[in-house]
Amino acid sequence: MHRLLRLESGWKLPAVPAVVRGRAQEEPHDLETEIEFSWVGEIARLVGSVVHRWLQRIADDELKGWDAARVAGLRDAYRRELVVRGVPQGDLEAATARVVAALANTVMDERGRWLLGPQRDARNEHRITAVIGDERMNLVIDRTFCGADDRRWIVDYKTSSHEGADVEAFFDREQERYRLQLARYATALAKDEGATLGLYFPLLRGWREWKAAKDEG
Repeated sequence: MHRLLRLESGWKLPAVPAVVRGRAQEEPHDLETEIEFSWVGEIARLVGSVVHRWLQRIADDELKGWDAARVAGLRDAYRRELVVRGVPQGDLEAATARVVAALANTVMDERGRWLLGPQRDARNEHRITAVIGDERMNLVIDRTFCGADDRRWIVDYKTSSHEGADVEAFFDREQERYRLQLARYATALAKDEGATLGLYFPLLRGWREWKAAKDEG
């Protein structure tokens, strides 16, 4: 049985302590700023997902029939995908333009065409489960293949952009940032040594490569 408690006539809520009021007044601005930057990051992530999906398709086609004109002609398809993934109406044009730029850059770039073109023992969005350092990991490798010299390549696409002047320094920082990630890919493929790791930046036509080092992952 529930007990009904009656309050005295004229009872009012007690005043909120000054310290709590101060925190409540400070939080809305910080929270709004956090949400704004978080959403910008989310749009970039969604754009990256669409770019990755189409790079996979182009690589599956071994680049046959793909050029800048075809990429541009599929603008509505990219837009639909972005809508489905949750990009808001106000950001659709900029997000779609970013997808077009990334894909067009890649199919027009000599390095990009080499990466996506015919290669021996190629795998795209290659999923693999491995135990690395006693930890079970589910990994997705954007692109791996054997080159003409029988070298194993393990490549990751990064759709980040850079507005500053020193783009080479940016590529260097990204290489350090993702060094461990690619080392894990090499370990998972049992290619700790002898593989070449690479980062490709479609929006910037940028590239970094280095040799896999044993035990780095």
